[in-house]
Amino acid sequence: METHFVPTGAGPDIPIHWTEAGQGGEPLFAVLGALGTPAAFYGRLASALAERGWSSAVVEQRGLGESAVRPSREADWDFTDVVGTDLPAALAWVRERAGGRPVHLLGHSLGGHYAQMVAGLRPEMFDGLVLPACGSPWTEAYDGPTRAQISQLVEVIPALSEQHGYYPGSQVGFGGDEASGVMADWRHLALTNRYRFAGDDAALVPAIAAYDGPVLAIRMADDAFAPEAAVRACTDRFSATTPEVRVLTAEQIGAAADHFGWAKQPGAVVEAIATWLGQGAAER
Repeated sequence: METHFVPTGAGPDIPIHWTEAGQGGEPLFAVLGALGTPAAFYGRLASALAERGWSSAVVEQRGLGESAVRPSREADWDFTDVVGTDLPAALAWVRERAGGRPVHLLGHSLGGHYAQMVAGLRPEMFDGLVLPACGSPWTEAYDGPTRAQISQLVEVIPALSEQHGYYPGSQVGFGGDEASGVMADWRHLALTNRYRFAGDDAALVPAIAAYDGPVLAIRMADDAFAPEAAVRACTDRFSATTPEVRVLTAEQIGAAADHFGWAKQPGAVVEAIATWLGQGAAER
């Protein structure tokens, strides 16, 4: 794995963890991680993709891992900065390295939301979407303890961000330390199931609906943070394409079928992607 630092021209360089598995016609995956989750967490996924002959580029989120900045009162950003500045620069770099290979966005949780926003804004930059463990945090999609937890977060995020100058996820126990702007937009998503971009939460609705490329959503059977209703709240955004939804159990994964366990044992997810691409075990 190599780490490259990609300039954006309007923000800090974006670290990209690159794993080259060959220069054939196989697909390449640009991996976008979950809230507060550094790129290094997806090392096993990159290795599993490489075993399949698929190269990957794990994009570090601004403020995490090897990023040169950390969120603070003086350093703040939001969905618009990530999706409008960071990801176009990162994906342009990935496209160049791909050498004509198809590029799929593989977005986990928040990374899946970023991927859906890119689908509406810049669909020409990739060839398909893979959304493992990606459910909307919209409170209406939950019940029981998880709904209570998300509702409590919605209440406390503004005060925590004001007090600290950033969202102290490492103290709260949900996500990592994140920029106040990112968490304000996440909170808006939890309240409305709508993405806010450049201060507008309506412009992306028809844009995402018009995306007509392939989509694979992979739901983990015991994922409290991406249950069926929350995944459906994401896939229902698409009108011009019909997302394929697969469900993986703990038995299939070989680890907990929850929000993060799949990435520690990613073989089942990689096999689900292979089947979706027509390259599954029976086709090998």
